[in-house]
Amino acid sequence: MKLPRSYYNWTSFIGSLIVVIAFLLIVVLFIISTIFDQGGSYLGLFIYMALPALMIIGLILIPVGMLINLKKNATKEGYKNRRKPTIDLNDKRHQNAFVIFIFSTLIFLFLTSIGSYEAFHYTESVQFCGTLCHKVMDPEYVTYQHSAHAHVACVECHVGAGASWYVKSKVSGLYQVYAALFDKHMPINPLPTTSTTH
Repeated sequence: MKLPRSYYNWTSFIGSLIVVIAFLLIVVLFIISTIFDQGGSYLGLFIYMALPALMIIGLILIPVGMLINLKKNATKEGYKNRRKPTIDLNDKRHQNAFVIFIFSTLIFLFLTSIGSYEAFHYTESVQFCGTLCHKVMDPEYVTYQHSAHAHVACVECHVGAGASWYVKSKVSGLYQVYAALFDKHMPINPLPTTSTTH
């Protein structure tokens, strides 16, 4: 399949390779997670967060490589008067690039909507809080499982209602992840309790 000349550069090739590998890994790991019920909470972290982020990086690299390539060719004969890239749908290479762009954008938007929804619910789950985020807090998680609160999701008490509290809790969690990774001792300061009925 012929594509615009500007696509043929190492940066765009690497970006395309990253996208394809990340997409295939998402599909395979999703099948392993749902059909075979394997992998646990760490697999969910890769499926819904790490691999989509990697895929976005790959998608960004493709046009970056094309723009760099266009600038390199700007001084060559035939490119002197072109200030911006042109799209000519009468050119077969441009047609192919346009079809690939539309098709991949639709797939990406569809997967992003599903992934964002799943990532939100995954990060709000007791499994995420107890086995991934609070791996360093095993005694607390074991106590929770055998307490009267075992039927109550962690987020019902430790995260306030609405999007703003969701963002605050995740931003607060980033520092806690840093502290756990680099063995920085810190007191456990949960977010203010939002409910007193549990």
